[in-house]
Amino acid sequence: MRRWLIFTMVLLGLWLPCVALAQDSVPSIIVDGQATLRLTPEEGVITVGVITEALTAAQASEANAATMQKVVAALKKMLGDKGRLETAGYWLRPLTTWDKENKRNITTGYKASHDVRVTSRDPLALAGLLDTAVAAGANTVSGPDWQLADSKAAGRRALAAAFADAKARAQVLARAAGMRLGPVLKIRVSGAVDSAPMLNRAMAKAMAATPLQPNEVQVRAEVNCVFALLPAAPGVAE
Repeated sequence: MRRWLIFTMVLLGLWLPCVALAQDSVPSIIVDGQATLRLTPEEGVITVGVITEALTAAQASEANAATMQKVVAALKKMLGDKGRLETAGYWLRPLTTWDKENKRNITTGYKASHDVRVTSRDPLALAGLLDTAVAAGANTVSGPDWQLADSKAAGRRALAAAFADAKARAQVLARAAGMRLGPVLKIRVSGAVDSAPMLNRAMAKAMAATPLQPNEVQVRAEVNCVFALLPAAPGVAE
């Protein structure tokens, strides 16, 4: 029994390299494919916030909450069912100054900050929402940002387009080499990225009085593909 086992292992050891060699010897071509979809944004996003300062932590927190309640109420009234609000961040921290004589920090007050992310399914409504937030008491604004309602679906479309680009390139090269394109052997995704421009925070005050124009959303994808190359069929053009 042991002899048969050893004999079988020897045969497998001789056969497997032959299989690998046969696979490596298959003619193939490696190509990259790219695609960029330029889509109309379906949602607009801004982040508005309230920063307050007071002598005590309680005073800073209470003042912040009072102002933010007005901001949120105004935004909800304008948004209706065409958008959503969500807390983007909150913090409360002491304000300090360095006491040279005693060589230590002295607390001089407290600062509270609360940010809310505003998403509107009407991108053109962002300018009005920004004005509303500032009028209600918001004193920090960042954005706007334009996005798609379903970025994953757009990413899949971009990937399919990138593969089609890779295959088209491979077909051109195969014909030029006097061969025809075989099945795809390997696909590697290099990237599928959404991108949307954002305006600088320093521009927030000017934006409040200026209509905002949505930018297109670009979805990019890149793939790397390996295709088999087959001999051209006699009398048949690929």
